Amino acid sequence: MCNINRKNKKDYIVTYRIKRFESIIGKLYRFPKMQFSRMWDIGGCRCIVSTNEEVYELKALIEKNPFLTIRKEYDYIKSPQPEGYKSLHLFISLIDDNKVIELQIRNKEDHNWATLVEITDLLFDAKLKEFGKNKDLLRFHFLLSKRFDLTIDEKKEISKIIKKYKYFEKLSDVFTRNYIQIRKQWLEIESKHNHNYFLIETKKDEVPKITTYKKFEEAEDNYFRIYKNNQTANVVLTHLPKPNYEQISIAYSNYILTFHSFLDDCYEIFENLIEKALIDKRYYLFFKNFTLYNDIVYNHIKNLVSEAIELKQISNRKVNKSVKYKLKQKEQDWVKDINNQVRKRQDKQKRLQVSFRQNMPKSGIGGFIFKTIVRNISKKYNKKLQKAIFETSIN
Repeated sequence: MCNINRKNKKDYIVTYRIKRFESIIGKLYRFPKMQFSRMWDIGGCRCIVSTNEEVYELKALIEKNPFLTIRKEYDYIKSPQPEGYKSLHLFISLIDDNKVIELQIRNKEDHNWATLVEITDLLFDAKLKEFGKNKDLLRFHFLLSKRFDLTIDEKKEISKIIKKYKYFEKLSDVFTRNYIQIRKQWLEIESKHNHNYFLIETKKDEVPKITTYKKFEEAEDNYFRIYKNNQTANVVLTHLPKPNYEQISIAYSNYILTFHSFLDDCYEIFENLIEKALIDKRYYLFFKNFTLYNDIVYNHIKNLVSEAIELKQISNRKVNKSVKYKLKQKEQDWVKDINNQVRKRQDKQKRLQVSFRQNMPKSGIGGFIFKTIVRNISKKYNKKLQKAIFETSIN
C-alpha cells in the first residue's frame, strides 16, 4: 500500500496494526461459531484518503496490481451499517499466499466519525461498537454520521445530548490535559531514527503513552507483556512508514486524544441552532442555545490558555543548547496550532455577530430588551474568561 501511495504521488495516510486482544476476544464472543483461522482482520491495514472518489480509485489500483487478489469485499460506504459506520473493507492476499489481511479504506470525515465512537467508548464506557448500553450516545453518533443531511430537529437532539453528558467539555478537558504532554513525548520520538513501530497505550484518566521500536519483534513482545499484565489495557501496536505528529494524531486520534474535528462540528451545530431560533423569532430558544454555546466557548478558550501557559513554562526551563534549539522550533509549531484554534473561534464569533445584526429585533422595547440580555450574557462570559486566565497564569 505504501508503494501504491508513492507511485501515484498521493497523500494518503497508510498504517497497519495487529487487532487488539480485547477486540479478538469480543469478536469470538459475538460470533461463537467463527474459527480463529478464519478471522481475517487480525492483521489490518488502513488507508485514510480525502474523498470517496479516492476510495474507489485506490480499490481500482489494487485490482490492477498483479501480485494482489481481493478475496472478499464489504462496502459500508454504499451500504452504511445501522449505527452510521462507513468504510470500504477489502480482504486481500498475495496471489500465491493464503494469508489474508483486512484493508480498510475511508475518507477523513468517515475516519473521524469512527475514531469519535471509540473516544466515546473510552470516556463514557458506552460500548457503542457492540450496540451497548448507552442508547443516547448510540443515537448521537448515528446523527453525526449524517453530517450534511441533518435537519434542525436532529441538530436540537444532538445539542440536548451534548448538554446532558457535558460531552464537549469532557473532550476539551481531556485534549487539554494531553496536548502538551504528547507533543513533549513526540519531541523525544523524533530524535530516534528508524523507529517506525509504535505502541500507544491510552487510559481514561491518564496521558497516553507512546513507545517506539526499530524492530517489530521487540514491539510485539512488549505488546504481549502489556496485555498479559492488564487484560483490559487499551493498547494498539501499529506501524507508520514515515511517522509524523499530524499523521499519527489523525490516524489514531482515539488513542492520542489531543484533538478531534468534532469540536469544530459541534460549534457549527450550535451556531446553526442560534441563527435558526433568531430568524424564527423564538427568543427563549435563542437564549437557551446562546448560553450553552457560550459555556462551550468559555471552556474551550480556558483550556487553550492553559495549554499556552504550560508551553511557556516548558520553554523557560533550563536545558542544554541543542535541546533548547529543538524545543524552540517545536514551540513555534505548537503556538501556531493553538493560535489557529483561537483564530477559528474569533472568525466564527464575528460571523455570528453579523447574523445577530441582520436578524435581531431592531427597534422598540423588544429590540432594547434583546440587546441588553445579549450584552449581559456576553459580559458575564468575558468576565469569567478573564478570571480564568488570571487564575491559570498564577497557578
